[in-house]
Amino acid sequence: MQILQSDGFFQRSVANQFFIAKFVCFRGSERLMDKITLVIVDDHQIVCQGIKAMLATVSDIHIKDCVKDFRELFTTLKLEPSNIAIINLYNPAQEEVETIKQLSRQFPKVRLLVFAMEADDQFILQTIRSGAKGILTKESSRNDLVEAIYTIRNGYDFYDKSITNIILHSYLKRSPENEKEEEKEKLSTREEEVLTLYGEGYTNKEIADKLFISIRTVESHKNNIMKKINLRTTVDMVKFAIRNNYVDL
Repeated sequence: MQILQSDGFFQRSVANQFFIAKFVCFRGSERLMDKITLVIVDDHQIVCQGIKAMLATVSDIHIKDCVKDFRELFTTLKLEPSNIAIINLYNPAQEEVETIKQLSRQFPKVRLLVFAMEADDQFILQTIRSGAKGILTKESSRNDLVEAIYTIRNGYDFYDKSITNIILHSYLKRSPENEKEEEKEKLSTREEEVLTLYGEGYTNKEIADKLFISIRTVESHKNNIMKKINLRTTVDMVKFAIRNNYVDL
């Protein structure tokens, strides 16, 4: 009788341990699902390790893989898609613009964040049109990288200040001088302040610091502005600010 009781206790103990282990695994995978998942494209191991080190303390960002080239990226995304692909381009060529276009078409849910180390204005504009949701440069900081990841994961575009200037100059060159002021729903005073600062090239964090509000509040204002004036991207919003004299050039 004692042996039977011992065996029963052992069986229950094993069952309980199995349940606990299964629960822990489930909770672990559930926490992983809540994270922003990244894959890095760079054939320099030291660069991959550097980016991993910079993001190591950000608890809700998880780097799933670091691949050497676009071919490996396509293979990796087919097997297991990530939220964001960070693509480092050192000497960008037209072929890479076409590859970015293919990536955005084949994996529309994967946001493309490009590090353009050396690139001219034309390449930057082509990359944006091809589907890149964010562009950083060699002048960008760790804080810019983290903000870019959160911003494009939330469905918005993110461009380094120098990239924003390129976009503005490109728009001004082809914008008709006598274009009429666009019709728009009345913006609140705070929304106009946020719109003006976006037009001047400030980031979400910089706007939040300047207006003494949270980054989430800035994004909320930005979302309201875009809904009111029927815009889809940050670039459209900056263009609107210029057309309607929110920005002094």
